[in-house]
Amino acid sequence: MIDIGTTDFLINVPSLPRDQFESYSSNLFDIWDKRVEQSLILPDYSISLEVEEGSVKGVGRIATVLGALYLGIGNYGSFISGLQTIRGQVISVSNSLVENATLPFSNGSGSINAKVKKRGGALTQLQRLFNKVQRGEMTPEQAMQEAELLFAEESASSPEFMNGLKSSLETAPRFPQQILLPYDIFEDENGFSSKDKSRPSRPSNQQPTLPIQQYRIEIWRASKKDKKNIKVTEL
Repeated sequence: MIDIGTTDFLINVPSLPRDQFESYSSNLFDIWDKRVEQSLILPDYSISLEVEEGSVKGVGRIATVLGALYLGIGNYGSFISGLQTIRGQVISVSNSLVENATLPFSNGSGSINAKVKKRGGALTQLQRLFNKVQRGEMTPEQAMQEAELLFAEESASSPEFMNGLKSSLETAPRFPQQILLPYDIFEDENGFSSKDKSRPSRPSNQQPTLPIQQYRIEIWRASKKDKKNIKVTEL
């Protein structure tokens, strides 16, 4: 499996009792799961949501195999347009995850601010390879070497994907003919979403008082048709 989208969020709200926290996490996963199924046009994928209590800290991940990604890209004509379309779908479901994570805490008084960090995984890496080739900063051969390192063993399991990527890199139009897909949603691992108006302030030296019990809830589907799995851990 390769990562095609990870969303981290932190919502500064009081701790919840265990039963409420489990219900919140399970409902959030179900809503997100449905949105992913409706929006992400891939034949197969896995999703996982990890939420920690004591404020609400969450990580949502979407992953797939190269063969499924290749079939998904094939629905949209060219490799570049398919890559951009799927990337847009992942952005959409990631935004939905954060919106629904904050919704239960709004209490009708407006939206709750959340610190959000998003990473595009393999989709962002592929887009950057195309951009470098189109700007003349890298040859198609060099880009393919980078792709083989990126996908490691996955590349051997899907020669159709790798062949399609090679052909698309070789025929990709040079800038300014090809419109650059902006990086204003998914950024580097240490970056924050452009939807954050400012970077979070530095934490004070005062240590918060932790609740007696805190929990981590992990919910996932190993594949699109797999059952929903839940694991609760006391921290």
